[in-house]
Amino acid sequence: MEVRPDPTFPYDSAVIVQMSRGAPGLLPMEVIIEIVLFLLSDLQFNPLATSFSALRRLYDLRLVNSTWYRVIDSTPTFWTFIESSVPLRIVDVALKRSRTKSLSIRFRQNSLNTASSFMGKVVPCIGRWNVADLAAPAWEYLPQTPAPRLEELSFKSSSSYLDSTPITFPGEFISLQRLALDQVCLARPLPNLGPNLRFFSVRQLSKSDSGITYTEIHQFLLLHPSLIEIELKVSIWSRTSINTETWEDVSLPNLRHFTLLDPASNGLASIPLLQKISAPNCTSFELGVRYYTERFSALPQALEPFFVSVITTEEQDLELSIAKDPEFVLEIGRDGSKFKPGASWIPSKGLELGWVTDLLIRYRPNITHLKLLTPRTLSDDAVLKMFANLTTVTEFYAGSTMFGVWEALGRPAITAVEGSPSQWLLPALEKLVILDPVGIDYRRFISAIQARESAATKVHPVEHRPTRLKMVEYRGMPWVGTNRRWSELLGDRFVFESLKSS
Repeated sequence: MEVRPDPTFPYDSAVIVQMSRGAPGLLPMEVIIEIVLFLLSDLQFNPLATSFSALRRLYDLRLVNSTWYRVIDSTPTFWTFIESSVPLRIVDVALKRSRTKSLSIRFRQNSLNTASSFMGKVVPCIGRWNVADLAAPAWEYLPQTPAPRLEELSFKSSSSYLDSTPITFPGEFISLQRLALDQVCLARPLPNLGPNLRFFSVRQLSKSDSGITYTEIHQFLLLHPSLIEIELKVSIWSRTSINTETWEDVSLPNLRHFTLLDPASNGLASIPLLQKISAPNCTSFELGVRYYTERFSALPQALEPFFVSVITTEEQDLELSIAKDPEFVLEIGRDGSKFKPGASWIPSKGLELGWVTDLLIRYRPNITHLKLLTPRTLSDDAVLKMFANLTTVTEFYAGSTMFGVWEALGRPAITAVEGSPSQWLLPALEKLVILDPVGIDYRRFISAIQARESAATKVHPVEHRPTRLKMVEYRGMPWVGTNRRWSELLGDRFVFESLKSS
């Protein structure tokens, strides 16, 4: 079937002109194929690509010259990304020219084609589907036939479809590896999708009375112990009264990444599920909740196994970051490995520094980098107690008004055991960076650094004195008359970055 330029089809003339000017007519076919694949790569199912799709761009590239026209039309791989944003005649061309290649199918609401017309074209080829990204109107046209090549399946709805279009899963998915459900409800519980499923994601509206519940998720996880990554944003625990004490424990030995964003406004519906999951090899855990109150005192205990998993599976040095402005966020880990719980509102008890300190005392993670980004004043006692258990920290990034802490850094801490030698807070500290100096009394600050410098050079056993600072970096508004004191004290070890006022 020969395809000629369609005047009703939008082209990007700038792309065509640019490619025509710079494209030699004698490029090897392999080079042309690599160039086209590169140009298509950022458009294949890109949700932000509103003006282009892979098929639209492909149609443009055919017009570069006769060689490109011939190569593109004779390469089946180029025609495997089929979207509802193009005319149906182009869908027919893509289905034919892709031959027996696996297909990636995408249907979005408000597309050029209706669900019935688009699905009528692609459903007969369901045996070749490899990726399917489908909006709500397309669900009812899914056949009850197997999709043996399907590896990725995504259902996405809007609030208008949430209650009216429940999903009934079609035939078997023996190769399915990734499942994403966004604002959907189910006609019946999620089925067993086979032993190859590795990624599972569910997102629901926080105010919805329907949709997938934690009860249904619990049953689904029991069927899929080989999951590697889970992302959940669900607000409904169950639509009926259930005694969770009778629930089976969920063992997920392969789980590496677990993200749980609880959008419920009346509490943590996710706690019972967390209490049932065992994931000893999880290297990344993230929790986000709106409110944390004393009613949910079981949360720290439910989170602790994930904390242990992250710090025991990560061999390299760890970074501890605590922020509270206005949300409380704790993060410990390094690079892609992290334990990160956070809450929009939190009282003085619960997920606070006391809980963090307790974890540090009991598990002794090797923390070498500390970030305390808390513009609001924290309890000095709580901070000092935490610092007393951070003996391996070499870099400290501070952004807070901890008046008492600056004095404490300049003297040995009071020992808990009478007669034992006093220990300095953060004794291994080599680099100190002040990110937010608002409210800091610089005289106390300088005095503390001066005392540490003096103690580091005195003749005492090494274990009883602090490490000599290698750098103090200060980022903030200019200090009038103080830069000289810092230069005299630290020389080129002091770095001052002046920030202009807005």
